[in-house]
Amino acid sequence: MESANRPKPDKYVLIISIDGMANYYLQDPNVRMPHLRALIRSGVCAEGMESVFPTATWAIHSSLVTGNYPRKHGVLGNWVVDRPSRRVGEHFGDRMWDKRDVLRGETWYDAAKRMGWTTASICWPVTRGADTLDYNIPEFYEQELFESHSTRSLWDELKAAGLPVELYGEWSRDHARGPMQDWLTTEIAKYLIDRHSPNLLQLHYLLPDSCQHDYGVRSREAYWSLEFVDERIGEVLKALKQKGILDKTDVFVVSDHGFVNTTRTFYPNVLLKHKGWLAPNLDDEHEFSGSRVVAVSNGGSGYVYVLEDDAEAKELLLDEVRRALAESEGVGRLFEREDFPSLGLPGAGELDGHCPDLAFEAEPDCFVHFDYSGEEVIASFTKFKGMHGYLPQREELKAVFVAAGPSIRPGTSLPEIRIVDVAPTIARLLGTELEDTDGRELETIWKEEVRLW
Repeated sequence: MESANRPKPDKYVLIISIDGMANYYLQDPNVRMPHLRALIRSGVCAEGMESVFPTATWAIHSSLVTGNYPRKHGVLGNWVVDRPSRRVGEHFGDRMWDKRDVLRGETWYDAAKRMGWTTASICWPVTRGADTLDYNIPEFYEQELFESHSTRSLWDELKAAGLPVELYGEWSRDHARGPMQDWLTTEIAKYLIDRHSPNLLQLHYLLPDSCQHDYGVRSREAYWSLEFVDERIGEVLKALKQKGILDKTDVFVVSDHGFVNTTRTFYPNVLLKHKGWLAPNLDDEHEFSGSRVVAVSNGGSGYVYVLEDDAEAKELLLDEVRRALAESEGVGRLFEREDFPSLGLPGAGELDGHCPDLAFEAEPDCFVHFDYSGEEVIASFTKFKGMHGYLPQREELKAVFVAAGPSIRPGTSLPEIRIVDVAPTIARLLGTELEDTDGRELETIWKEEVRLW
């Protein structure tokens, strides 16, 4: 590899993603996050950060690391339909695919490895099988996936050190034990810093997302979760200081999306079932070989797939499906394939294996549910009190961007940025560029000597 001839640099980058932290929390006096606010005072904070559509974790983190919209990087949401197999495709939990199978374009950690940096990642989406991560524990929910796909040498080290990695899956699945999962992520980060000091370390904290799903936005549980994560950030910064490398580390704290409260549920597949277009497989709820139309949820939005091979029959059916959705309660905005590029989704002839025929945003208090077992198309209750997945332009969905460190100009406020701008900016710190990104480097955040470097 090209990196083999490069000496390991004496500088570091830490990237922390706080899942579900809306930008509006930065202005909320009830949010006690002293470590994050200290970083803001000593560095840069954006007025907001526009995410991508759908505002779903796996698509967004793919945009974060590549600087591209889903149209280009290929991860179109947490869930898609895989047309060749006529099965629901799960990016969620990295259950089905390795990173190399689905994520297109160079990531910032690929570039870091190319530049001779050591790389580490804990609980970061779409990293299963990523061979440019020296130390990797992807975001899983099943213990067997943690055991089989985490970096074996690191996993064995952590066991020997007494860290309870055998509970990672159990703690990941159970929202009530979410604090334990984020605690374990932090303990692993501290271990890595102390024993291996990776040049690039990326961490993903999940608790604020779980608490808002369960209890809603601005709930006491949501506030507590943000404070808990801030304490974990403080521990990671302390570990860097104890190792003597904090003053050589540029720190980025970002989030992937905001949240809204939800009170209703829309079941598109029940609608399709009533129309006679969806034929459930009673033995496998994710297999749709006998169906003509199927929908998947990405929280506050949905994708609709017409599974007709004959072009003329497909167009006729598509027109009926379009009309049924437009007339249904719960659907806010409907998007045609020609609208997709403006949303950052694939255009005609692009990513046809996973690209839907229609997309829609639900009404803003409505959660889109995949389930087709019931009879109600719209219900006046919801499994989740808080949700994301809606259009990223909504103010409530705006995300957080904070940066501080030896390369960052202190006391700087940025106007609203785009989430695709983060990767080209981090690439600058690596001494390289990512080719053909949708985002742009945030040039004004650098100290003078870095901007001229």
